[in-house]
Amino acid sequence: MENDEQSLPKATINKMISDSIPEGLRLSNDLRDLLLESCTEFVLSISSEATDISTKENKTTITPEHVIAALKKLGFDDFIDECTKEMEIEKDVAKDKRIEKKKKKDMGMSAEEAMALQAKMFAEAKARMAGQQQGGP
Repeated sequence: MENDEQSLPKATINKMISDSIPEGLRLSNDLRDLLLESCTEFVLSISSEATDISTKENKTTITPEHVIAALKKLGFDDFIDECTKEMEIEKDVAKDKRIEKKKKKDMGMSAEEAMALQAKMFAEAKARMAGQQQGGP
């Protein structure tokens, strides 16, 4: 490939190829390179179209919705349902991460401080339990 700056990671594409083909089947290096170039061209085409769509909307950020619109405009309708499902999953994951981050921030202490406090509380509870067992009910 002539321009490595605009190429997908070869190892990643090769792993995807290996995971997708039947066991025992091998692909020539020339075919693997062709698939890499095809994947790269696909991503560049979708990215370019999504950029055009976002620019026409006077947006400076490309959103997943722009990518979905690009897929539709370029005739890749078969990919839209799966991409939409993945987009929703990723939105849920991002939401969960924001909630978890907020919870940690709201605690007002670092993870290390929280772990130390937890260990102290467990030790105190264990000591109380040991005292109750020795002193009776």
